[in-house]
Amino acid sequence: MTHPSPPSLPPAKFGIVDLFAGPGGLDIAATIMKDEGVESIGVEWDDATRATRAAAGLLTTEVKDVAALGPCDPSVVEATVLTGGPPCQSFSVAGSRKGHQALDDVLRLATRLADHEDEASFDVAWKEVKAETDAMSDDRTGFVLQPLRWIMEAKLKRRRPYEVIVLEQVPTVLPVWNHFVDILRRTGYAAEAHVLHTEDFGVPQARRRAVLIAQFDPENVRRKVRFPEATHQRYRKGAERLPPRGDHDEGFLFDDVEPWVSMGDALRATRTTDFVMVSNYGSGGDPKNRGRRESEEPAPTITGKVRRNRLYHLRKDAAGEIVIRLEDELERLSAQEAGLLQSFPAAYPWRSTDVAQQIGNAIPPRLSLHILSMALFREPPQEKWFTLLKEWRPEEEPLLSADMPVAVRRSAPPQTSLSAPSSASGRPRTGVSAKSWAK
Repeated sequence: MTHPSPPSLPPAKFGIVDLFAGPGGLDIAATIMKDEGVESIGVEWDDATRATRAAAGLLTTEVKDVAALGPCDPSVVEATVLTGGPPCQSFSVAGSRKGHQALDDVLRLATRLADHEDEASFDVAWKEVKAETDAMSDDRTGFVLQPLRWIMEAKLKRRRPYEVIVLEQVPTVLPVWNHFVDILRRTGYAAEAHVLHTEDFGVPQARRRAVLIAQFDPENVRRKVRFPEATHQRYRKGAERLPPRGDHDEGFLFDDVEPWVSMGDALRATRTTDFVMVSNYGSGGDPKNRGRRESEEPAPTITGKVRRNRLYHLRKDAAGEIVIRLEDELERLSAQEAGLLQSFPAAYPWRSTDVAQQIGNAIPPRLSLHILSMALFREPPQEKWFTLLKEWRPEEEPLLSADMPVAVRRSAPPQTSLSAPSSASGRPRTGVSAKSWAK
């Protein structure tokens, strides 16, 4: 009996290998751009998240661990683009002594991986770095170095460097990305890193991401790297929402941007009345600090604890202040609704019982369209891509076969409870599921 070959990235103009790929926030954007020669394959540790990817028809490597693969592996050897969001929370805790120490360790170890001219010297450096990170009490510290290993091995071992690199994470990781920028410039890349606001790009959620974009250009490493430019209004507490573009008076200052996309806009199919969301995000557990957002505002940052957010009918007193009444409480967000606030399609096939964590850890697909378009094509995304993303549906699932590799099998019908945590028995040494432990 013949067995199908393990999944591998097909040759493409822009073949993406996505490290710590999660449920597919970047890969689904790549699927939307397929007609422009974009293909992608993700490396993902967590079985529940892999089930979501399989149901969405996303290509995923059979090997789960980023550390067990490299750019020369047959499944990813055709990749011309490296992307990823390595879990970096061990050094991203603001004000934490341990966090600052971990940050210093990462910057020091990254420097040891830079400027090697041959694979032998790099292998010696990597062996030393890996031994040190393996001995650390928090193994997440070493995750952020994996993309740098892949970058260096592509150049020194595969002898074909990645043409484009895109890395993203929480804003406190920006010092790491800036350090990577210096290393990448010495390696032949034009590179820059900036913090982007998701609502600037039509995501119905206020969220910030530190993004690095690098393009291989040995003769021009100091040139400017174009980043996405805002298409929508930035959210600020107390600010008025702009009128739709086209309704502006002559001489209006913000004629180049649309109003922010609100929770009400995104959830119009399921929430027909105005509501207020009461969020624990950033409250430190203090009820007095709980943020409140009306349905005409973007959502607060969607995290793996999204089910803790409470929704109420919007009610105000004579002074215009929000009034919260227990009898006005509404059903909490469903998996589909939480995904919509991350700009995933309504039909996205979330799987397993840790869906909230999958959604909270993902990069918003709409933001991915903006980032990938500027990184790959150096121009804004096509307007039709946003329509395709909104209307996206998974292809009809094939019948299961015992001969089908686990990495490409479709999962059972969805179980989309947002409240139950993953039942993983052990913490991975590497892989995106480590984000679940950190966020």
